[in-house]
Amino acid sequence: MIPDKLLINLKILSKIQKNGKITRSFDGIISLDSDTFYQPIRRFIGNDSRKQAVFEINSIVSEAMETFKHILNCKFMNRHNINTDEYHKCFDNLEILYEEFNLAKCGVENLKFTYQNDQNIVSQLDIILLKMSTTIKDVSSKIKALRPQQEFYDPEYDNNTNYDNTTNYVADLNSVAVEIPPNEDNSPDINMNSVV
Repeated sequence: MIPDKLLINLKILSKIQKNGKITRSFDGIISLDSDTFYQPIRRFIGNDSRKQAVFEINSIVSEAMETFKHILNCKFMNRHNINTDEYHKCFDNLEILYEEFNLAKCGVENLKFTYQNDQNIVSQLDIILLKMSTTIKDVSSKIKALRPQQEFYDPEYDNNTNYDNTTNYVADLNSVAVEIPPNEDNSPDINMNSVV
């Protein structure tokens, strides 16, 4: 459900270090720039500029956002299908993409450090980072809402908890102190001990 090229590109983005760069993709997959003495010449001949790098990153981010929409709008991502294999596959894909997208954001922030002296590129990267942050926040809340509940089920906890023991519940209520303000509306006083 997640294109392989997208996952590879997100993984490569996540590996960008401060002062690191990426090179133009020819087969749809970007690569990290290697520091060799002929690298500037190769970049010039291949028209591989920082503007091209920003274009590549923006394309990857847009593709990831479309993939998020595709997964979230999948017919199987419905609470009625929560016990189906298809639901779990979609949810697993959503979590994988979310994690890789989140890590890629760190790489883009490092690239922003690389180009800190070029305010035009920094501004474009700021817009990309804003889109990424908004998407991460939105998808995070959807993951919490869609997470299958049985993942949190702990049979050990369930065996140690007696939900039917109402005597303990009543005893706990008796130990709670409740302060009632003085009666100002002339209604009869309520004795809390008689209620329980």
